[in-house]
Amino acid sequence: MTAMLNRKLESLQKNVENIRNICILAHVDHGKTTLADSLVAANGVISTRLAGKLRYMDSRKDEQERGITMKSSAIALYYPNQEKEFLINLMDSPGHVDFSSEVCTAVRLCDGAVVVVDVVEGVQPQTKVVLQQAWDQGMKPILVLNKIDRLMTETKLDPSAAYFHISQVLEQVNAVMGELFTTQVMSSTNQTSTKEFVEFKEGDVFDWSSGLEESDDSQLYFCPEQGNVIFASAYDGWAFSIETFADIFSKKLNFSPTVLRKTLWGDYYLNMKEKKIMKGAHTKKQETFVCSADPGQYMDVLPNNHGGQRQTETRENDSNFGLEDFPARPSKHRQQTAAELGNVNVAAHC
Repeated sequence: MTAMLNRKLESLQKNVENIRNICILAHVDHGKTTLADSLVAANGVISTRLAGKLRYMDSRKDEQERGITMKSSAIALYYPNQEKEFLINLMDSPGHVDFSSEVCTAVRLCDGAVVVVDVVEGVQPQTKVVLQQAWDQGMKPILVLNKIDRLMTETKLDPSAAYFHISQVLEQVNAVMGELFTTQVMSSTNQTSTKEFVEFKEGDVFDWSSGLEESDDSQLYFCPEQGNVIFASAYDGWAFSIETFADIFSKKLNFSPTVLRKTLWGDYYLNMKEKKIMKGAHTKKQETFVCSADPGQYMDVLPNNHGGQRQTETRENDSNFGLEDFPARPSKHRQQTAAELGNVNVAAHC
């Protein structure tokens, strides 16, 4: 870390409004520490080639020997966003169930959270636990689907199969969020109903769905088109969102970036004859927009910082989520979401 960067961090510490506390949550071995390494490498603290191998945030000897995170650790990172500058206190938390108390402490200290899920393994028991802890603290975290490269290098899925697999993982995560939302609504409804004694007669039916229809869940779920889902390979040091490719395709196809953000993911296909994006790809047996890439290009989107042979032309297409609308020091019941934060790089520049 350069002396100039140290001075920047020191000056930013004096302005609380530009400080954000972000924690990384995940099941064990889903890539939390590797993602933290990539972010640390973005500040020049470590080499990008050592990211994922050094495990910089695992400072204890027993953590390095066992290869797991046992204690939460934090580091201050500098991030310039257009005209604003931010100091990000990044906190890496354990993923093993034996150290869940460390995770609970990290969540309580932070403004926002990044939930990392191995896209091959999907939702695991500790994933549900960290989502529950973030929910209890009023957080709506960013979802990072990590190890996207495994879909190509290990499972050998073609673009269409990879898309459906990722969709299933998203459904698993959203099912957990739906359970948390339903539990909260039902518990609040029961508390209200118990205040008044209601006598039920024979033949009466209790409305178990009371309160669910009136509750707003539009911002509850993780959806790529909403900008709260990141696709990443922390080990290779890259990540992207739907917005990343919306900006690329808008220049090549002369479509509106706003339209592309809504149609790049989902049951849409590109009609080249009419030069329109149409809905109903599965019904009309058309290839979805997100799967229409050439298989050769699909395999080439694999940068490697660790001496491999993979090449890419999209190394700088890092996903962004930001900070300017996020509360500097939130109240006890935080309602802001990390998806509303302007543009903070989740992946390190290679």
